[in-house]
Amino acid sequence: MNRVLGILVRNAPLYLAAVVVATVLYAGLVFSQNVRVWPGPIPIQPYGQAGDVFLLEVDPQAVTAIRFVAPGDVAGSVSGQSFRANISLAGLAAPPDGAPLTVPVTVEALDPRIQVTGWSPTSVTVRLDPVRTRTVPVRVDRGTVPEGLSTGDPIADTTMATVRGPASVVDRVVAAIARVIVDASGVDVDQQVDLMAVDARGDRLTPVDLEPRSVHVRVEVSPAGTTRTVPITPVLRGTPAIGYAIRGIAVSPSAVVIEGPRSSLQAIDHLDTAEVSVAGARADVQAEVALVLAEGITVQGASTARVTVDIVPLSGSATFTVALDLSGASADQTYSLSSGSTLALLSGLVPLLNAVDGSSLRAVVEVGGLGPGTHTVTLSLAVPNGITVVSLSPAQVTVTIDGVATPTPAPTP
Repeated sequence: MNRVLGILVRNAPLYLAAVVVATVLYAGLVFSQNVRVWPGPIPIQPYGQAGDVFLLEVDPQAVTAIRFVAPGDVAGSVSGQSFRANISLAGLAAPPDGAPLTVPVTVEALDPRIQVTGWSPTSVTVRLDPVRTRTVPVRVDRGTVPEGLSTGDPIADTTMATVRGPASVVDRVVAAIARVIVDASGVDVDQQVDLMAVDARGDRLTPVDLEPRSVHVRVEVSPAGTTRTVPITPVLRGTPAIGYAIRGIAVSPSAVVIEGPRSSLQAIDHLDTAEVSVAGARADVQAEVALVLAEGITVQGASTARVTVDIVPLSGSATFTVALDLSGASADQTYSLSSGSTLALLSGLVPLLNAVDGSSLRAVVEVGGLGPGTHTVTLSLAVPNGITVVSLSPAQVTVTIDGVATPTPAPTP
């Protein structure tokens, strides 16, 4: 017995080492079976950027090969929305030589049951540029003017603009351009136009911010000879019927070429039509009407225009006092209601609302199957097609039901 104990005591360190190795191998096996890889990509989000620097580039822009450990039921539902990749730009300044900087990448799981163990890349390079602001002139580009037309000098409501952005881009900006298109119809340009920053060759530069972002530009356009193209303005008289409104007006043609003395043409910027009556209209109005011409002015082609006025019914609402009707009442019971009527707010097209007869409306109180006692019943109201019940006030009533007493039969002699 002592000999056996001696052998056990002498070999105890070996036994203990074998147990430790087996435990470590088993834990490693279990851990390796639970480690998974999400291939990505997960976009890298910068934060903490100072206001005086501009982030030009992040390379690479996404994280891939995210290794993580999670329970089996969680690991099976992991997606790109389960992780967040960030880089901190806090405290970073743009190097004078524009050299790239290396910053570490952090990846975190949005689910606390997921443990991130590694990712690639662990760092990225970024290029920062100092933010610069300067003032540049505003210029109007008229493009190619159609043959037979001439333009006056463009007028913009602002002559200077402020450009702000990365210094390497802002330094190349020479002007803020407002590009307009002169239409072959010869109609004057009078519109709000977006500005764009351009370099010396006229190429657009980004990313920069301009203040203001747009300017109002006016360019007078006139025929090169003794003709001029002017738009046609329809003239209406009266108003549609009650409950109807004008949704739009169309005129064909929209513009015509007029001829006459140059001095007369310069004073004409449009032509009116003869009056088109829409008084009491309940449907679209179409009319072929003459153009109103000043003395000495003629029109190339027809001197009439077709005017179409789009008339539509208005939408509105109306309130009606509606009586209550019992439905499903039993002859052997008596019923009393907490209210004999309700206020119904209805909505729809005004002509349909005007046609509703409030005295013909009935709100139904369904009492079928109710026994003696007090009950709260929700009202229902049927309305014509095209009408909607917005609300009922009250929407419910209290119904008190009493049984009718049965007379005691007289005894049989």
